[in-house]
Amino acid sequence: MKQRIYHGFFRKYRNVYLFIAILLVAGFAAGLYFSKTIDINDMKNFTSYLNSMSDNATSFSGQFLSGILFILFVFFLGTSIIGIPFISFIVFTKGMQIGFSCALFVYTYQLKGIAGIILTLFPQVLVDCLATFLISASAIQLSMYLIISCSNKERLDFRKLADSILNDLIICFLIVIVEAYIKADLMIQLVNLFNLIGK
Repeated sequence: MKQRIYHGFFRKYRNVYLFIAILLVAGFAAGLYFSKTIDINDMKNFTSYLNSMSDNATSFSGQFLSGILFILFVFFLGTSIIGIPFISFIVFTKGMQIGFSCALFVYTYQLKGIAGIILTLFPQVLVDCLATFLISASAIQLSMYLIISCSNKERLDFRKLADSILNDLIICFLIVIVEAYIKADLMIQLVNLFNLIGK
């Protein structure tokens, strides 16, 4: 009976996704709160960054490598029984970055900033959050699995868990490919389109 409970628990990430969503929303709210520190220099630097983005764009391979390294880093945190707090902090800071970026758009461009959020921020955040949700949930489950295996004398099915983790990693790598394309190629076009708005 216990074995069935464990298998069902580790196959479904429903509760973990809820936990991650709460962390992300809390981080987003914190990012909005700390946006009070934005000053005129931050807005000027942000405008300069967007205007010169096509000249300073990173390559597809660079974006892909950074995405893969992030996925592997979160995964290896999950191989530790103390990995959950670190993974939670990473998710929270992701939310903070999103909230702060949204506020920076609005502070800098007012109503035009909403178009900037939709055009330039939303596409990359959507894909980034998909990868973050999946790898974070998988890593948290792995960490919880290790905690249970250390505190419970019953032998758990690590082969089943390994298959599940491998599937998650493959899906995350595919998402990273899409994310790298968006950040390296599509994002430049969207930023250029945003810069044309209101001219």
